Amino acid sequence: MTINRRKFLKHAVSGAGGLCLSAAASWALPQTPGQRNGSGKRVAILGAGLAGLAAGWELKQSGHDITILEAQLHPGGRVHTIREGLSDDLYAEAGAGRIPNTHNVTLEWVKHFGLELEPFFPKELAEVALLKGRRVKMPVGKPVDMSQVPLDLTPDERKIGVSNFDEHYYGDTMRRIGDAIREDWPPEITRLADISMAEFLRQRGASKDAIYYMLFGFEDDAALDFMRDAYSHHTESLSKIKGGNDQLPRAFAAKLSDVVDYGCAVEHIEHGKNGVRIACRRAGVLDHVEADAVICTIPFSVLRHIAVTPEWTPAKRKVINSLDYGPVVRATFQVSRCYWEDEGLNGFGSSDKDFEVWHPTYGKPGHRGLLQAYFYQDLARRLDKMSESERVERMIADMEEVHPGLRRCLETVVTKSWANDPWQRGAFVVYYPGQQKWYPEICSREGRVWFAGEHASPWPGWMQGAIASGMKAAREINAQSFDLR
Repeated sequence: MTINRRKFLKHAVSGAGGLCLSAAASWALPQTPGQRNGSGKRVAILGAGLAGLAAGWELKQSGHDITILEAQLHPGGRVHTIREGLSDDLYAEAGAGRIPNTHNVTLEWVKHFGLELEPFFPKELAEVALLKGRRVKMPVGKPVDMSQVPLDLTPDERKIGVSNFDEHYYGDTMRRIGDAIREDWPPEITRLADISMAEFLRQRGASKDAIYYMLFGFEDDAALDFMRDAYSHHTESLSKIKGGNDQLPRAFAAKLSDVVDYGCAVEHIEHGKNGVRIACRRAGVLDHVEADAVICTIPFSVLRHIAVTPEWTPAKRKVINSLDYGPVVRATFQVSRCYWEDEGLNGFGSSDKDFEVWHPTYGKPGHRGLLQAYFYQDLARRLDKMSESERVERMIADMEEVHPGLRRCLETVVTKSWANDPWQRGAFVVYYPGQQKWYPEICSREGRVWFAGEHASPWPGWMQGAIASGMKAAREINAQSFDLR
C-alpha cells in the first residue's frame, strides 16, 4: 500500500456506501445470534484467531459443545499487538492495523465489547515519500509541490498531481467494485480479475512512472483484487482500537476461556461420514479430539503441510497448495524522541523500495516514540532470507532514508516476519490474474469440515473478513437439520 493508495478520497464513500452495506448485510452481527436446528453438536474449531473466536462465540451462544484448538499461547492470530521489548507502555501493531469506517461487522463487535476507537492517520502536518532517492513532503490535505517530484510524468499527470492519481486513473472503477468479493459484478468488472493492475493502468493511459508511483511493488496483483482492497483504504476514515487492536480478540477469548485449548498444534485431520478426529500435540504429547463437525481457520499456507485422511478433493487440494499469502515484515523502532517533528512531519510516509512508514505514537503523551516500517512483497522476501543482524541493519538504513536521524535517537528495534511465522506463513491472501475464480472453492466445505478465515471471506486481508467468515461457518453448522450425533 503506497502513500497515495492510503490517501483518503473525498469521493470514495459517495455513491458506494450502499455496496459495502449490502455486501455485509447477510453476515452475522453480535445482536442477531443464530437459532440452532436440531440438537447440540460437538464442534472443534482449529485456530483462535478472529475467525475461530467469532465462530466459537456463535456456536457457544447456540448451545453447542465446542473446543477451540490454538497452537500458540495467545489468541488473535494475525491480530497481534507488540508490547514486549518496548518501554513506557508503548505498543504497536505487528499485524492487522486499520479498521475502515465501512467495515460495519468489525465496528459492531468493537462497540459490543465497549472498546474505544481512535484515528489511524493524523489530519495535520506532512507525510514524506522517498521517490528515486529524493524525500518529498506530502502535506496532509494540501497539494504536493510537483516541482519536487522526481518522476518522468506526462504534462497532464503533472497538472493532475500525484495525490490525485488514484482518483483519476481508477477511482470510478474502484467504487463500482466496492470492498468485498461479490458474485453479481458485471462482466466488465469480472474481467479485471484476469489482468494485472499494471496492465489496467497502462490501458488507462498512465505513464510508466505514474504506474510505478501508484503500485510500489504490487504491479502483478490482479486488478480486481487490488482495487477491491484499495476501496477499504480509500474510505472516509481509518481507525484503530485505543490500547491495541489485540483487545478485540482478547475480548472474545475472555468469554470463551473455558473452551480454548492453547499450545495445541494440529497434526492430522481425519474426517468421514460419522465425524471428524483431530490429532494435536499438547506440550509434546499427542492427543485426539473427536467432533461432529470442524471449522478450520488455519491459513492454507500452513494447512497444506497438515496431514488429512481422506485426502481433500482435487479442487480443494489445488487451492490449498496454490493460494499465495503476501510476505510482510514489520519493524518497530523505539526512539528517544520524535525527532521528525522538527521538520513539520507527522511520522507517516512511504518508500519506493516497497515499504510504508507508520507512527503508532502520534498524538500520544510522552517524549519517547515509535516509528514502524511495513515491508512487503519483494523487499520482504529479501529481508526474510537475511540473518537477524543483517535484516535489522538493512531496515535501519532504509528507514534512515525516509526519516534521517534515526540512528542518533534509536533505542531498540522489534521485528516480526509473517512469512517466517510457522503458524501463519504469510500476512494475507493475494490474488494474481486468473486466481479469483478459486474463491468459491476456498470457501466450500469438505464433508464435515468447514473453512473460515480472512482467506475464506469477501474481505481477504481484513479483520472483518475473519470475523464474518467464522460466524458464517458457525451459522451453517447451526442450520444443519440432521442430528450429527
